[in-house]
Parts: sequence; structure tokens; C-alpha cells
Amino acid sequence: MNESDAHLDDLVREHYELCRPRPERLAALEETLAGAANANKTRRTLFARSKQSTVLFAACVALSAAAGAVLALAGVYSLGGFEPTTGREPAADIIAVQFYAEWCKPSQVVTKRVEALQEASADKNVLFLRLDLTDDTRREQAQLLMASLGFGHIWDTQRGRTGELLLVDAHAMRPISTLNQDNDAEQMFVALTQALAQTIDP
Repeated sequence: MNESDAHLDDLVREHYELCRPRPERLAALEETLAGAANANKTRRTLFARSKQSTVLFAACVALSAAAGAVLALAGVYSLGGFEPTTGREPAADIIAVQFYAEWCKPSQVVTKRVEALQEASADKNVLFLRLDLTDDTRREQAQLLMASLGFGHIWDTQRGRTGELLLVDAHAMRPISTLNQDNDAEQMFVALTQALAQTIDP
């Protein structure tokens, strides 16, 4: 081996030493990589927890809104005139329920007399209620209203007849008398007065 070859070998060996990973460099590299991996893992964990917190916060807001709506409804039901009828004394003694339809001629006659009756009994404890049975949609709404008042059994016995006015005892939940176009305004007033007397002194 001549001097130039020996010098070349030294250069190759030096280059190899510089490029070969040393143990301390490997350790530092592993530590750096592990630190980066842990940092990424930490970031992923924090992001996941942040998402969970956001979802949890949104759920809490939704529940709070729902609870607020329920409380608002409860306030309306407890403070206003929308209290459920079940389990409480009705405000009226008599509920005058008119079964009406636009296509029913007797309904038109009864309506005028009921309006006069309502004016004449303004100082009495009577609730006037008109049920519109003109079409299927309004008939269904009327049925739901009667059921909500606890008068489902009266709706069942009425069987969709129109042109009638039922005087219903609001305490006993029973009809007292049925009026129609054959009863004039005076007769309706007398019937209402008698019905009120029955609820006061049965």
C-alpha cells in the first residue's frame, strides 16, 4: 500500500466515523423522538378532552334550556288560567258547550241565542265553549279539547251532533240539559238558571 492509498483509507475511515451514529447520539435522538411522541400524545389527549368538555358544556346548556322551558311552563300552569283541570276545583259552575258547524243551519240559529244568553249571564259563573265541527280537522281539535277538559265521555255520547247547546255541571262532569233551535233565548236563560241552582244545591 503506498502513501496515497493509506491517506485515502484514512479519509474513508474518518468519513465513516463522522457518519456512523454514536451511542450518545442515538440516545439523544431516541429521547428527542420520544419527547416529540409524548408531546403529540399529550396534545391529542388535551384536544380530546377539550372536545369532550365542549360536548359536555353543550349538553349542559341544552339541559338548562330544557329545564328553563319546563319551569316556564310550570309557572304558566301554576300562575295563569292554563292550570290542568285534573285534581282541582273548576272555576266555573256550568260549562255551556255549543256544538257548531258552518254548514249546519240550526247552528246559526243557536249561535245567535247563545250570544244573547252569554250577555244576559255575564254576572254568572258560566264558561261558554263553542266546538267547531265543520270539518275533520276542526272536529279532531274539538275532540282533543273535550278530552283535555275531562269531558271525553260527553263527546262520545254526543256522536257528532251539531246545532245543540249542552249545559254541563263542571263539578260533577255531567250534562244537565240539552238545548237546540226549538228553545228560544228566554227558555235557554231559564234552563241555565236552573242548571246553576242544581250545581249549588244538588
